[in-house]
Amino acid sequence: MASTAAARPDGAGLRRGPLLALVALATGVVAGRLVAGDLVGDPVIYAALAKAMVQHGDWGTLFLAGKPFFDKPPLVIWLTALSFETFGVTTWSARLAGAVPGVLACLVLARLGTLLAGPDVGLAAGAILALTPGFVRFASTLLLDPMMLLAALLALLAMARAWERGGRGLWRAGAWLGVAFLAKGALALIAVPILPVLWVASPAASRPPARALVAAAVAFLAVVLPWHLYELAQWDGAFVRGYLYDVQEKMGGHPPLATYLRALGVTTLPWLPLAALGAWRAWRPGAGRWPALRLLVVWTAVAYGALLLAGKHSPRYLMLLHPAVALWAALAVAPVLGRRVAPAVAMVAALAWLAILVWPHPFHPSGTGAAVVALAPELGPPQHAVIGFRLRHEGTRARFAYYLDRDVETSDDIEALAALSPGTPVVTAARDARVLVADGRFRETARSRDFVTFRVGAPDGTPR
Repeated sequence: MASTAAARPDGAGLRRGPLLALVALATGVVAGRLVAGDLVGDPVIYAALAKAMVQHGDWGTLFLAGKPFFDKPPLVIWLTALSFETFGVTTWSARLAGAVPGVLACLVLARLGTLLAGPDVGLAAGAILALTPGFVRFASTLLLDPMMLLAALLALLAMARAWERGGRGLWRAGAWLGVAFLAKGALALIAVPILPVLWVASPAASRPPARALVAAAVAFLAVVLPWHLYELAQWDGAFVRGYLYDVQEKMGGHPPLATYLRALGVTTLPWLPLAALGAWRAWRPGAGRWPALRLLVVWTAVAYGALLLAGKHSPRYLMLLHPAVALWAALAVAPVLGRRVAPAVAMVAALAWLAILVWPHPFHPSGTGAAVVALAPELGPPQHAVIGFRLRHEGTRARFAYYLDRDVETSDDIEALAALSPGTPVVTAARDARVLVADGRFRETARSRDFVTFRVGAPDGTPR
């Protein structure tokens, strides 16, 4: 991409003022209310893993409620554990490991857009990403995806620079792709093919030498292999089976193409129509096909094509595609606004912070932690494990491990539960409570929004 400079004729990068406006916008939208609400779903699982890491001092293997957890790689859990050690174990310090990479992703995309098409396009792309609904939803809490996206964008930035320099430094792209893999695992492999596909799609005269690709592959393995080899040595087949299960769980039947298009539209509105306009502007006759456009085309095709192949669809899987949509949309917005892009970003940032300060409603769900903590007095001494009836879901176990520092032993066998010592506490989800209520050998002792606790009756069936 040696002629990329022609796409940004002034040769300038982002100036400090516009950059600060973008920082204000991204920070406000993604991290403006970290202290509000609760952790729900997967975020509480990751928070429980990080809390166990801090409490037990084992930074190698992940543990959930006392049992090894092999489904995910450790990078985001390490970052969350560092946040806990620095700021204490809270919901907002847990969210930092998602929000900080989210904000940085907007800045890296702005830098990449500036390198590819000039500072106006770069600034617009970063701002559009910060205002993309799907991106904001997943970057404003503790998830693995924001860190994966940040590392993938840094890899793309390294690719663009390496193409300008005849392949020098391409190993950095491989290293950042390795970081993305350590953040998210198999799903990060969606980003990996971008490098070889871009190499094949480039004219022979402008592509880096093959040895640069080999160096990138070696750098990828150097980042990824140490932890995986450590876990393999520690846990042997159990680690492999847990890891493969997570990959298999992502695969499934292939929904109709309309399902993917609908999810893409919902998560990227209102930018998808502008992205189509930006693509038309870039490819219309006489527009000039600057070499950097090749990277954006390959990035979009690989990211979306991999989703179609994966089969089981989740809006979160579109995370890698959101910055590409933002860049395409920026190609439509920046020429219209021109030098007014920076003032527009500053104005939107001010409106975002105004909404954060005056909007009375929470931006995050609440009540999960309270529903668990309310049952603490009925669950017996903290050193005893909780017996859970039909509580095999990882998120449920994680809630007890995170909010109560308690492991949860689960069982679906009512007869085995009834045979436990009289007075043993049993907890179940509210939807399953009626089974124990109807049995007569269990006495309900407390109820919260999500859970109900019981105590096992005496051997003669008399509740105690």
